[in-house]
Amino acid sequence: MNRRYFMMLLANGWLVPEMLGAEHRVISMAPLEMEFELWSLQGQYTSAEDFYVRNHFESPSPAQAASLRIEGEVEVPRELSRGDLAKLEERKFGALLECAGNRVGSSGLVSNGAWSGWALKDILMLVRPTPAAGHLHLYGRDGYKRSVPLERAVAEGVLVSKLNSRSLTLQHGAPWRALLPGWYGMDSVKWLERIVVAAAPLPEEGGTYQQSRQNSSGEIEREPLPRVRVKSVILNPRAGSVLRKGKVDIRGLAWTGKGAIESVEVSVDGGRTWQPARLDSAGALEWVNWKASVQLADVGEAEFVSRAKDTEGQVQPAERDPSRLDGYTNNWYHRVRCTVVS
Repeated sequence: MNRRYFMMLLANGWLVPEMLGAEHRVISMAPLEMEFELWSLQGQYTSAEDFYVRNHFESPSPAQAASLRIEGEVEVPRELSRGDLAKLEERKFGALLECAGNRVGSSGLVSNGAWSGWALKDILMLVRPTPAAGHLHLYGRDGYKRSVPLERAVAEGVLVSKLNSRSLTLQHGAPWRALLPGWYGMDSVKWLERIVVAAAPLPEEGGTYQQSRQNSSGEIEREPLPRVRVKSVILNPRAGSVLRKGKVDIRGLAWTGKGAIESVEVSVDGGRTWQPARLDSAGALEWVNWKASVQLADVGEAEFVSRAKDTEGQVQPAERDPSRLDGYTNNWYHRVRCTVVS
């Protein structure tokens, strides 16, 4: 379902009309899953109304008295109120969030936001984890739960309460959610109400959010998903466009989960030859806009391709690893076919 100025959001069982600035597609209503067309985005940051939604269960009712319970392997279990959290230093930063199952293309489950909240490191100092602590079990009010290593949470985790200087809306986890910048969205638990500090992680559930491969013996090998992989997508021209010979402007987005985008290259002949794109400025964990001007000399089909490289040495692969059996971390070349006329 696509709407430019109208969509139906699921909130407390009611259908609520919202004015939106981007083209959307509702994948599922229960639970709510909604992606938007990246080519329709305006500005560096995605508005709260246009930010992608990927719920695992139905959205909970608004919290009557917001609190965060922290227990388990801690010296001082506590239930923290908004007032308790407000005493901590607020952190403001830009970061992209991408669903682990996001596909390759100019529409998807990925958005870029300016966030505000409190470092999980500062919050955990209030309860003092014991030496046995190794993981955080994050529990949302919708019933979703997720484990993250304590080391990762302390180094990078944030409890965010604002998106683009506005309080989080219900569909994005109000009053607050966990955010692990640089990691796929399944770790950023919404409607966070309880943290259990534990020695071991929660049991994995049927290979969910794991890389899966079949080895030479026919056995399935699984491992945790990595950080967000380097990726670029073409926004314009769009697939199926009819273009005239001569100069054509290409634009797109690129992002990565560690470091920053170092370069983006584009091809108009399916990847046989490449030329560099120009990168706009952006924060390290944000997406970057890129542009390139190319010459189309021949009439017929043209295949536009983009590939990115980051400062950590990651290079976007030409195709998906054929040994992979799962549907996660999709980041191979984005290809767009157009027709060139005289």
